[in-house]
Amino acid sequence: MDQLPVLHADVHTEQSRSHLQRIFDLLTALKGKTSPAAHIEEEAFRIREGFQNFKLETVEKQAPEIDFRRTGQQPGMHLVHFARVLQRTQLIGHFFHKGVEVPIHYSITGAVLLERRGRKFKVWGEPELRNTVLLPFGFVPDQKLIESFQSDSSLRLVDSAGDRPEYTQLRISAVKKAQEMAMELRARIYLRWLKAEGSNANDVLTAHGSVVDVPNKYLSQNFIALDQRVYLPWQNSELLEAQLQVPAYHRGALMRVSSTVGDDPMTKYMWFVRLRGSSKADPEFGLLSCLILAENDQQAIERANQFSQRVVDERLPVTYPEDNWDKLIFPLKLCRDYLDSLVPTRETVRSYFGRE
Repeated sequence: MDQLPVLHADVHTEQSRSHLQRIFDLLTALKGKTSPAAHIEEEAFRIREGFQNFKLETVEKQAPEIDFRRTGQQPGMHLVHFARVLQRTQLIGHFFHKGVEVPIHYSITGAVLLERRGRKFKVWGEPELRNTVLLPFGFVPDQKLIESFQSDSSLRLVDSAGDRPEYTQLRISAVKKAQEMAMELRARIYLRWLKAEGSNANDVLTAHGSVVDVPNKYLSQNFIALDQRVYLPWQNSELLEAQLQVPAYHRGALMRVSSTVGDDPMTKYMWFVRLRGSSKADPEFGLLSCLILAENDQQAIERANQFSQRVVDERLPVTYPEDNWDKLIFPLKLCRDYLDSLVPTRETVRSYFGRE
């Protein structure tokens, strides 16, 4: 990596100090209390809504018996660009209004895209980063207070909404709003890449997470999304059970995934590849979901084999002891490290609002 991350980190560190003080002033104005949680809200409330609107269909009756460690480097596509989104929502305080405890959150959302050429990484374009205070405006007694704090362009004050006057439900609403903002940043950086690089079939963008709900017109065939989650509440999620038997360095049978809601099915192809195995690990160890576009089933099968070989190649260097290291490839770890370098740590935020 070049020195750009260091320079960005210095700038954002100074801004972060100002943001935290600004949020503290807002909490004081609301006559609230600081109450920083030990965990970020995304760990407490895992939002999986929407997947029930998609169905899986079997494309291959059985998976190919290919050990992708032994296929050798093939000419053609290479994983060149890597993208990741940051979404971190922290409960930092609360105030009381008409019998309801109302939470206040500090949310950081961002997106970055890295480019790898000749084993060297650099930032592609400009990273997206947004610092936000999430507050349900409908529970604020003095709306003029909101207006006075909305003048800060570097720290946005956003309505987290929530129409149920319940503390826990208001926290869940904040996580959903943060997810919307993160997906907006993801879309912006993807569209910039698509315009500049989408026509280069051999330079592939590898993205972290699911893009099943993204219309296909915003993606391209030189794109693959890797999701560490195995179980998701698809309409026919029982098809996932067979994926737990995929051997190490092999891929599972190809599936087609389509939306059952609205006019656009957004049809994509999905399979699982196991990056590594262990005799003492659970069935999901090393199992990674892959999602791509293809014009038809036969092309999807061919591309699934090509992509699987590239993804298996990325198992080294190992990212241990990172969380979920068994299914985390190094370039996507580097994306996360870069984004983390731009923002205060969760421990810093918690300590700031944990002062007596």
